[in-house]
Amino acid sequence: MKKPNFFIVGAPKCGTTALSEYLRGHPNVFFSQPKETSFFATDFPNNRIIATFEEYMALFRKVQPNHLRVGEGSVWYLYSREAVRNIYEYNPEAKLIVMLRNPVDLVHSLHSQLLLSIDEDEKNFERAWNLQELRKSGKRIPKKCRTPAMLQYRDVGKLGAQIERLLEVFPKEQVKVILFEDFVANTKAVYEDVLSFLGLNSDGRKLFPRINESRKYRSQLIGQFTQTPPDSIVYVWKCIKSIFGIRDFGHLVMNRLRQANTYIKPRMALNARLRLTLIHEFREDIHSLEAIVGRNLSHWTNE
Repeated sequence: MKKPNFFIVGAPKCGTTALSEYLRGHPNVFFSQPKETSFFATDFPNNRIIATFEEYMALFRKVQPNHLRVGEGSVWYLYSREAVRNIYEYNPEAKLIVMLRNPVDLVHSLHSQLLLSIDEDEKNFERAWNLQELRKSGKRIPKKCRTPAMLQYRDVGKLGAQIERLLEVFPKEQVKVILFEDFVANTKAVYEDVLSFLGLNSDGRKLFPRINESRKYRSQLIGQFTQTPPDSIVYVWKCIKSIFGIRDFGHLVMNRLRQANTYIKPRMALNARLRLTLIHEFREDIHSLEAIVGRNLSHWTNE
């Protein structure tokens, strides 16, 4: 059995789901289902969908000889302090794909996503931002929050520091950095560039549908149920899996219910004052990132 030889490691809200879906359609790529296993993020145990090595490898049991590249994508690997090292120990020859965006937009979008996953309960982003220090001390953590470190928006947005940490483990030639703005502006060109990085021929893909747009729950109660189903329900799913051999039964059911319970709703724009505050917060880290990726990112810091 082939094991994963490439990973989309983050960051959140930067287009990783779309890229993974496009790659999944390539005849020489096998991509894990589910996409987000968080297996190697051992410092975020409550986010790990797959907990054992046997279960993890079982995700790739259907890999065929034509699958030259085998991958998975977990957006918290980049932010995790353990995941990249764990990936290297698992496969030091693996290639990593990193997708980044203006951290101001990233954290604003992340807040919406965490509300959807029930990890966040403060609906106003500015108030959530101002709660960071209190939450760092263990206070005002939402009851359903799996990993409080995800509520530290300031740390999540410091992409330069995270890339520096990654490059202390993996050599630069095994890492592909993609800017979200490039991905949006010319998706086909970026996709073809990724295929080249992975050593794959073009599959001639021409359609790149939008995926993972900003969503809201129709029913918050159903949303909570799909994110944290009762133990009794989980037990029934495990029995079904054991008796009938239906893998990922609960995951598939929850995905269907979750999709039916959400609708697309664009986020409200940040007010100018808060945006300026965030620009000042991330300015130094953005300068560090510029040096690493070799790109002028001054437009991210325009006031």
